[in-house]
Amino acid sequence: MLICRTERPGDGDDIDEVVFAAFDRPDEADLVLALREQGAISVSQVAEYEGAVIGHLAMSPVLIDGEDLGWLGLAPVSVWPDCQRQGVGSEMIREAINAANELDWAGIVVLGEPAFYRRFGFRPASELGLESAYPGVGDAFMALALKQPAPRGRVSYHPAFDGG
Repeated sequence: MLICRTERPGDGDDIDEVVFAAFDRPDEADLVLALREQGAISVSQVAEYEGAVIGHLAMSPVLIDGEDLGWLGLAPVSVWPDCQRQGVGSEMIREAINAANELDWAGIVVLGEPAFYRRFGFRPASELGLESAYPGVGDAFMALALKQPAPRGRVSYHPAFDGG
């Protein structure tokens, strides 16, 4: 049975392993580690199957026009390669959206496949008046407002996303 839960102390090594394996390169694992070390992960979900961590999802605060308006950036979403395309990522995303709502966050942005993220209520961020700090991402930059009205402005991620 798949269990999605909040990260617990002691999960760090398993999470690092899953993130590295999911992307087959160190960049995303280094990002999660940097965000964790800098205390910048606000929502951290793991997917566990038969006691093994097979997925991880991180959300960290983003700024809108330089201000903290209670929005999160969803990234990265990692699933062990043998477990991909089986609904693990989708279940973690649903749980993370619920957690963000319960924790009273105002909204979530994500840079990802529009057809996939629309299923969870995300829509192009430009429709809400939000723009990405990363050029040329178009409709792949998506947003989900958990509270209304949604702010307008330029969204910037934690410096760890740019290697800082």
